[in-house]
Amino acid sequence: GPGEMADADFGYVGTVPGKIDLYYGKEVVRKNVPELEAVDELVDLIKEYGMWKEKETEEEEGEKEAVLA
Repeated sequence: GPGEMADADFGYVGTVPGKIDLYYGKEVVRKNVPELEAVDELVDLIKEYGMWKEKETEEEEGEKEAVLA
């Protein structure tokens, strides 16, 4: 529930069968999201708040290591 994720930036909690609520901190920011759309909606929410980070490719990691060497 919401208390278990109190220290998290984002999260979702099941509300009724097949639906979830999305949270930013302790605040509900989207209600009754269909469960099948939950992950995509959560990613969109994180992006809206400017906190999404794309996974680095191995090539990008290698470039960073080369610069640091």
